Amino acid sequence: MQKIDHTLFIHTLKAHGITQKAFAEYAKIPYDTVTGWKKKGKVPAYAMVIAKDMAYRMRLDEQTRKTLQRRHKRSNLEVIGLDKTEQKRIEAAFWGTNYTAGEIIENAKKGDKRFMQRLKENLPETLQRKALSAQVKHC
Repeated sequence: MQKIDHTLFIHTLKAHGITQKAFAEYAKIPYDTVTGWKKKGKVPAYAMVIAKDMAYRMRLDEQTRKTLQRRHKRSNLEVIGLDKTEQKRIEAAFWGTNYTAGEIIENAKKGDKRFMQRLKENLPETLQRKALSAQVKHC
């Protein structure tokens, strides 16, 4: 079985903010075994694979948490001056992006070219004008 230098293993854990105890719990390896690798100076190759997998999954968990927070924050926007059908139509113009009508209107009012272009391409002029005159309220 191939072995990895212990200092490289520890460096990898520290670089990703992982403690040996957290690694042991994640890998379902006794903590004494993980700390015992230091005496030998070598770590089994599979430990590095597990450490990198753990770091990758931690990044995914963080990204998911941020996405959920962003979605929660989005739901706190209220659009005044447009009915639900008009808001859905605006959101449909940005299909696949998960923007709410409030976010789209805010960005368009700020002059974001990408938002303005998509509104012009996908909505009738009357709805464009109505959207840009609508108020977005943060709840």
